[in-house]
Amino acid sequence: MNKRTILVVDDSATTRNILKKEFIDAGYEVLTAENGMVALSMLAWMKKKPDLITLDIDMPKMNGFEVCRKLREEYDVRKNSENQPVPIPIIFISANDSLENRRAGFHLEVIDFVTKPFQPGTITKIVNKILNPKQQFTGLHVLVVDDSSSIRRIISQILRRLGTRVTEAENGLQALSIIEERTDSFDLIITDYMMPEMRGDEFCRLIRQKDRENNIPIIIVSAFDDKNLIINFFNSGATDYLNKPFIEEELYARLQSHLQVHAYSRQLEELNQKLRFLAERDDLTGAFNRRFFQKHLQNSFAHAVSTRQDLCCLFFDLDYFKQVNDQCGHAFGDFILSEFASLVDNSLQKEAILARYGGEEFVALLPEIYFQKACRIAEDIRLLVQEHIFSQNDISKQITTSIGVSSLIAHKPKNGEELLSMADQAMYKAKTNGRNRVCS
Repeated sequence: MNKRTILVVDDSATTRNILKKEFIDAGYEVLTAENGMVALSMLAWMKKKPDLITLDIDMPKMNGFEVCRKLREEYDVRKNSENQPVPIPIIFISANDSLENRRAGFHLEVIDFVTKPFQPGTITKIVNKILNPKQQFTGLHVLVVDDSSSIRRIISQILRRLGTRVTEAENGLQALSIIEERTDSFDLIITDYMMPEMRGDEFCRLIRQKDRENNIPIIIVSAFDDKNLIINFFNSGATDYLNKPFIEEELYARLQSHLQVHAYSRQLEELNQKLRFLAERDDLTGAFNRRFFQKHLQNSFAHAVSTRQDLCCLFFDLDYFKQVNDQCGHAFGDFILSEFASLVDNSLQKEAILARYGGEEFVALLPEIYFQKACRIAEDIRLLVQEHIFSQNDISKQITTSIGVSSLIAHKPKNGEELLSMADQAMYKAKTNGRNRVCS
């Protein structure tokens, strides 16, 4: 594996030697330049540009800002894994730490600002975080909204180093369009305040009106530092606020905090969904379990009566299933039960509820389906099962099913339990009359 290369630009030989030793000890290749002119000359003939540059601000002949500006204009040609051009990461190192310098560096897409004198290992720690990031938020997706392409790049680079996927938008209207087209939600939104078409607080307020996006963390970034304005950001639904120009460490810490909380929330929701699934489903077939079916039966029956719609029930029993277990083993029997449930479920309309009632018995509720159509559905399923070859490993088997059908309008049961009982009785009638048939 090729070592990463760092270019150290500083007019102080002492600083160059300290950084060179630190970086070499950390496993990097190191090039040095005593001023900006030399650095730019080196970059001109270098076939492979450095992976990172540390740059002093106060240097003779050409200061750090001039070097950075020239670099961005002429030599900044690195590309990321998606083949998109990205700026070479630059860290400013200077004794002249001022808000004005930080603001100027921010607009030149400088990643970080380190004040001289610095503690041993400080800069190496920053470099490692930039060049060898921990992909701790893989799978999370962040939307970055800013009319400045350079600001979007700065934020997106940090996010990608955290392992997230990033989608960019130039303004609030474009961002809303992106959100509308997606079937899932973003895990975090970062938006500028002052943008054409739509301000960040207006965009935030519209996002909070959407139920699906209501819990997404939203960070508003702005060069304005007015208390009333900041209060307005939070009133519009923002989760956090960050003042421009920001240093990477501050943004990194904010992102890490919000993404961590959101990741935990998402994991908790996934766990709750899994628990709900386990509470409602049969673990072998994936069909609903008997307890859930009986609860749903009462609600469906009451709804059908109040709306004067039909409600039909199908009761299935696999014919001679004990012989299958005895001849082929219980593992193959379990396979048949699972595949049978899939066949039936795929044959029912979306609103239908299929449940494993016990052993080889299954039941289905068909809301707003009239008796004649329910009988046709049952017959289609009977033929489908009869013709299906259940095959696993070296075992193949064909089975049949007996089906009973009952209807609220046709049979006039008094309650849901009686509707189910009528379907059960019809199923036994089908078995008594020779199996592999539909009866009502």
